[in-house]
Amino acid sequence: MTGEQFLVLEGRIRQELENMARLKAELAAKGLITKNQNAKIAFPAGDSFFLRATGSILHDFYVAAENIFKTIAREIDHSLPADPEWHRQLLVQMTLDLPELRPYVIQKETAALLDEYRGFRHVFRNVYGFNLAAERLERLVQKLPETLISLRQDLQVFLERMREVIAVK
Repeated sequence: MTGEQFLVLEGRIRQELENMARLKAELAAKGLITKNQNAKIAFPAGDSFFLRATGSILHDFYVAAENIFKTIAREIDHSLPADPEWHRQLLVQMTLDLPELRPYVIQKETAALLDEYRGFRHVFRNVYGFNLAAERLERLVQKLPETLISLRQDLQVFLERMREVIAVK
């Protein structure tokens, strides 16, 4: 990977992180994310539209993370999983330290946080919105700030280490 190619990759990663921050801001604007992380989220009772909208944001949150991982898998690893379990395999691939190729992208702890969103993304795409479980949405919304911080920190470390490998200034 050339220095120029790395700069393009870095730009794509930063753009997706900005998208994720916007999704978090949407949830905060509706009062679902507050500074008090122990505060109980109250979804409007019986409002499946609100659940669907929240589910869509959580779905998009994981899609943005997966977009980052797919870009890294294609541009650096030259290996994007292709079998039916490819979403899970891609997440695991990002935890691997690949000597001579790249450092790990995310820590296993971050992957575990993201795996809940990956699982939800699958459910969201395969069930009717009125069947979404408010409790699961609440848990994912509450964990989103922590997950985003962890992902952002891991990606910052990854980008710094890649700059050293590629010798980009």
